[in-house]
Amino acid sequence: MSSDQNVFEDIEQDNNPSFYGDQSFLNNPYGNNGRGAIHNSNVQTTNDSNQNDEDLLNKSIVLSNKIAKLMDDKNITIEIIGTERLMNTSVMVYVIELGNKRDESKIVVKRRYSEFKSLRETLQKLFPTVIIPPIPEKHTIFTYLVNSINNSKELDIIETRKRHFKFFLTDIILNSDPKIRECPLFHKFLDPNYELCWSNAMNEPPVNLIPRNLLLANPIHSTDQNGLYTLLPGVNGFDFSSSKDTLSSLSKLNKDLNKLGEHVEASKSNSHNTDKSPDNFFSEIPSKLINQETNFHQNVRILNDITRVNTKTLKDLRSIITNLIELGGNLNNFSLQVHELNSTSNTLSTLIERFGSTIDTNFLAFESYLANYMIPNWQEPLHQITQYYLGSLQIIKFYKYKIIQFKLLHKLKFNKCQELSAISSNLQSHVKLSSLKDIDSNSASLQEAIKKIETRQELLKKRGLSSKKSWYGLFGGGAKQSFTLPVKHQVEQHASTADQQVQDTSEGFDLNNQYQNKINHMEKELEKLDQLIELTNNDMHIITKEMSASFDHIISRIEIKWLHLMLDLVASSKKFASESLDNWKDLRGFINHLD
Repeated sequence: MSSDQNVFEDIEQDNNPSFYGDQSFLNNPYGNNGRGAIHNSNVQTTNDSNQNDEDLLNKSIVLSNKIAKLMDDKNITIEIIGTERLMNTSVMVYVIELGNKRDESKIVVKRRYSEFKSLRETLQKLFPTVIIPPIPEKHTIFTYLVNSINNSKELDIIETRKRHFKFFLTDIILNSDPKIRECPLFHKFLDPNYELCWSNAMNEPPVNLIPRNLLLANPIHSTDQNGLYTLLPGVNGFDFSSSKDTLSSLSKLNKDLNKLGEHVEASKSNSHNTDKSPDNFFSEIPSKLINQETNFHQNVRILNDITRVNTKTLKDLRSIITNLIELGGNLNNFSLQVHELNSTSNTLSTLIERFGSTIDTNFLAFESYLANYMIPNWQEPLHQITQYYLGSLQIIKFYKYKIIQFKLLHKLKFNKCQELSAISSNLQSHVKLSSLKDIDSNSASLQEAIKKIETRQELLKKRGLSSKKSWYGLFGGGAKQSFTLPVKHQVEQHASTADQQVQDTSEGFDLNNQYQNKINHMEKELEKLDQLIELTNNDMHIITKEMSASFDHIISRIEIKWLHLMLDLVASSKKFASESLDNWKDLRGFINHLD
């Protein structure tokens, strides 16, 4: 909820070192000077200061290199070893420990939820075709208020986040695309030197090289500084951060691509056409990707149904636990009352007490089953798998927008070709008209032909002014634009930049040169469009290949994870049922012994 940030802004403030309590920490955050005083009465010399700066820089470089080496270490370990609440705030930080099994020295860094969130969102922008592991959702206002009243619920959420964050970091290091764990931003996230200045990392390369609109970036390497990408058209409604997808399915877009491919092939086969479309034209979405989109949507629906059933099951288990607690307590009280009524014979009282003890043992078994398995090893993995599928669908949404952008480029090229054809025709008519006017004849048919040509030129003039298609307008589509030129200025601009398609020759303009200049200008525009089309065409092939590899990898992992989940569910449920049965068998043996 967007209002969360406004209402609880102090809870999610980033990079405020004063949260750490002791103000001396601001002056010396890394403990290089044991005293760490803000004002040192002893004046340091310039040489000492330079030496300290150099030592700090060397230590920082050594630490950064150690983190980079650990990323390739097969024995790497990463844990969330604890949590801490920042002094005088509600902010919770999670303590991360990074190291390997052979080395006792560990790297420890503290991170907040908001920093985990910003890391993941930025990794998604840096690698738009790679599935980034999920993290738990942010608190709603209602959840925050409930947790402030019930401390046990807040502790449960903190433990849940610890498990999710460990899974997130472990998955990036061990199971995700290697370029994610090699990303400098991820290394900075684990670097204690950036613990108090995460905002600096978010304003340094590669983050500050990412364009605001990812459609105007290299889809594989979004920090690529190729200027051609800035000339690409934007697509209305594109919001990379939103999971909502209102576009047509890949199946429908594939039909549109097929038609576009047929049109391009027809243009190439035309002997009078000089079309420069790429030979490996992207005109077909692999059927595998189309089927995967359908399967992802179906799997999300199925997992949501399983989650609803699981939520009801957990609620029933909690209800059973509550009833067992109440029943066990009542039986123990009842055994005491029976003992008071008949102090000579304790058999009945002992039996009731043992029955209550068995109920208590079963309550503990239910509680252990719920807390140690059903929630961390069943409910949370189900949610993570759902998030993986939703992340895959978000990548597909980005892919769809790139396809639409690809189609927009061809639409613009088609319109430019039509405009060029009309101007060329107008030039030919003007040349023909000039030739006819040079003929000294009073022929009525000749005068009629001249009049028809002049009328057609006048119509072409009006049509050119009224149906002008600007680069900005074609790229923007039908959406409301944030900037538009006044109509009068548009006409004046067109009259000047379009070389004034038709003007009275009495003004001294050489219309032949005007037409030719306009044609040359449009041919240069078409040449630039061909470059953009070739660039985007190659990108579409690469994106398709990258997505297929990413989806194959995640599907394989989910299948293995799902198999382990089901086997663990059967084994844990069997163990729980077996322990409960043993408790009741012990009670029956006790009763038989009394008999």
